[in-house]
Amino acid sequence: MAYEIIFEVLVVLAFAVIIGEIFEQFGLPSVAGELLSGIILGPTVLGIIQPNDQIQALSSIALFFIIFHIGVELETQSLRAHVHKAALISVTSLIVPLVLALVISLATLPFGYAADFVFALAIAVPSISIISVLVMQYRILEQESGRIILASTVIADVVAFILLAGISLSVQSTLSVIIYTLVFTACFIAVDYLLNSRPEVVQKSLRRIGRLLKREDISYAMLIVLGLIVAFFFELIGISYIIGAFFAGLIIHDGLVGKKTFKTISTTLTRMNRAFFIPIFFGFAGTEAFLSQGSLALVVIALPGIILISIPPSILLTYQAAKRILKVEHKGAKQISVITGGRGAVGIVVASVALSRGLINSTAFSLIILGTLAISLAVPTILRERKENGGALS
Repeated sequence: MAYEIIFEVLVVLAFAVIIGEIFEQFGLPSVAGELLSGIILGPTVLGIIQPNDQIQALSSIALFFIIFHIGVELETQSLRAHVHKAALISVTSLIVPLVLALVISLATLPFGYAADFVFALAIAVPSISIISVLVMQYRILEQESGRIILASTVIADVVAFILLAGISLSVQSTLSVIIYTLVFTACFIAVDYLLNSRPEVVQKSLRRIGRLLKREDISYAMLIVLGLIVAFFFELIGISYIIGAFFAGLIIHDGLVGKKTFKTISTTLTRMNRAFFIPIFFGFAGTEAFLSQGSLALVVIALPGIILISIPPSILLTYQAAKRILKVEHKGAKQISVITGGRGAVGIVVASVALSRGLINSTAFSLIILGTLAISLAVPTILRERKENGGALS
């Protein structure tokens, strides 16, 4: 019934915004508060909100706009300029924690090989949604370290979804996914280059269409349609629509569509995401967590061990790689190493896809939610400026 989804949205949005704001006042990411609000409202604690198909559909729409906006705020030129450095950081920020988390998961979790791999992948993968927020929050988007962070996260996220396809699809299907991804990337680079070589043509076309249809916001609608088409393609080839939404957003910048149009698009997406889509997505994600009494031992013993053994070594190795190999100064290396430890939407999406395909059960999914929450609280704490105390990251 319609009133049921309206009630669910009302309750989740209100709780997520309030608890998220409380977290912000204490210097913690609002995303962590939004996840916590969902856990409280969901079956684990109060049981007010029960996961259903309507919630999942709304969450998918919310995540599309979140990731689309992240792509809009970036430029392909800055990503291309740092791709070689980003590839190295992706190894230390994804592959290293993935291997460590998988070893510990196999030794401590009772889920089985495939489920343990999915669990390790969801815990290990950096999240473009969380990391981009931290990059903007610490005002390093225009710095080299900020560009390296975002480029490496994009690479890591694409690799993560290919690995997920590999564990859930046949060898032939996985190879098809890789080939489609490479073809799309090549086409994307070509189209991006072509559009940016003649931006005045794009701007005139948008203005002409707007005058013809007598709607100033038609360009905004057209760009969202573009994002949905690209997102649909990525979902069709078996990766994830969120990567498609990100690539679609990358095409859009002020040099291409014009400063006025770009400002309108960016401002609108910012307000929509902060006021609605971000708290809705993370709030509903929290409601899907459910832990029985029998699984509490995993939360108390296994989960902290997996996080402590996989994430800190990854941060330290990333710091050393950024400072010694990439020659990034101390502060930038610290920012790169710690921020790339951010976990969030991508890990949750990996878990959601695996849950829908029967690769993991609700207990494993809940552990991923709690692990994401714990790491998202730890990262800003480490990032806080404090006096030098002799530590590598201080």
